[in-house]
Amino acid sequence: MLCLLALLSAAAQEAPQRKPEFSLSLIGGGTVPNSSKESYIRGSDFGLAAAVDWQSDGREYWERFWQKPTFGIQLEYLRSTNGIAGDRIAVAGEMQNVVWRSKSAADSPGYTHSVFWNIGAGAAVFTNPYERSKDTLNEFIGSYINCIFNLGAGYRVDFPDRSALSFGLRFSHSSNGYMLKPNKGLNYVLASASYTLPHGQVQPPVAARRTGVSTDSLRAVPNAAFRNNLARFSSHRLWLSFAPSMVQSRWFATQVTVKPKHKYYFAYTAQAGYMYYPNQCLGFGASIDVMYNYSHVEMVEVLYKKDGTMPYLGTSLNFEPRWGIMSIRAGVGYYLVKSEIVDIPVYERLGVFFHFGRRLNHFAGVTIKAHAAHADYIEWHYGIEIFVLGKKSNAADRLLPTASVLDASGM
Repeated sequence: MLCLLALLSAAAQEAPQRKPEFSLSLIGGGTVPNSSKESYIRGSDFGLAAAVDWQSDGREYWERFWQKPTFGIQLEYLRSTNGIAGDRIAVAGEMQNVVWRSKSAADSPGYTHSVFWNIGAGAAVFTNPYERSKDTLNEFIGSYINCIFNLGAGYRVDFPDRSALSFGLRFSHSSNGYMLKPNKGLNYVLASASYTLPHGQVQPPVAARRTGVSTDSLRAVPNAAFRNNLARFSSHRLWLSFAPSMVQSRWFATQVTVKPKHKYYFAYTAQAGYMYYPNQCLGFGASIDVMYNYSHVEMVEVLYKKDGTMPYLGTSLNFEPRWGIMSIRAGVGYYLVKSEIVDIPVYERLGVFFHFGRRLNHFAGVTIKAHAAHADYIEWHYGIEIFVLGKKSNAADRLLPTASVLDASGM
């Protein structure tokens, strides 16, 4: 749920300044195989969704860098005609970023066309996860409550009354991250058609129209310098984080004669890393990762009759786009030390983080550690940036409009 919290926190940055958009969607599609057994994909899925979103007003650097992204929350019901786990009811935070727009909707009372990509995360409930007639081994969904991850793209046309039509296609994954067995999860490809209700002409904040100053000084959001709207702010940052987890063993679940000592096993990841931000919105860096999964320890003891308590050691390259107080961090790592039971020397990590504190130097979030896109365990992170060296550009940003330009245009 930290994914949902982070996306909603980003939406809260915009809610005081913008009117919400309400939309209704029709959804249709089906599941796609993530195993050699493909019989479960013969049915189709269809449903309804309702969403409330806030579009950023473009007054802060990161808002203009990402072309005024939209944040919100979506409630979805998906009916499955060949339901291997029943129907899916989901709630997810969502973020939409424009990659092309024909013109600003505030320039004139006309039509606006745009192409966007979106991402979302949240929680889903399956109505019949222990279905046996279609899933005799119960190997896809092992719990009523699961995580959900969405990634998609689409086209949108805005009308003079601020209503809109959108058409999209997205990939949607549901699983529980091996917190309960089984956990192959279900993958969906879903098409959608959405209608956004008319919501009137958006006006800039009264104080900003009167003074022409940055809304950073008007909002109760910390660390305005890191997201200064007149110039880039580059920084070097050293950080530490720790992420505990609980996991069930996938190997013991497949054994008949060997039983695990525990139902749940402790796992953790400790990281020390460096990130360089050339601006407030993009970060690049590397980390040293110490990882431990106690279910692997017991598996080494059973298979190889030796002690397997030594943690794994790896190094990772990381990429982190940021949207104000929210970020998405993706990493690809290589094991320097691992046990014999891990065949793949490369691991991946993807997560969502919420940044807080007076200097935004604390962060909390949730990530999925995986091997070849197959989840190993979910990590619940808390971290702190122990060293920050920043530099504010002396020159005005020539690529992005300033607050005074936005006030003059009425955006």
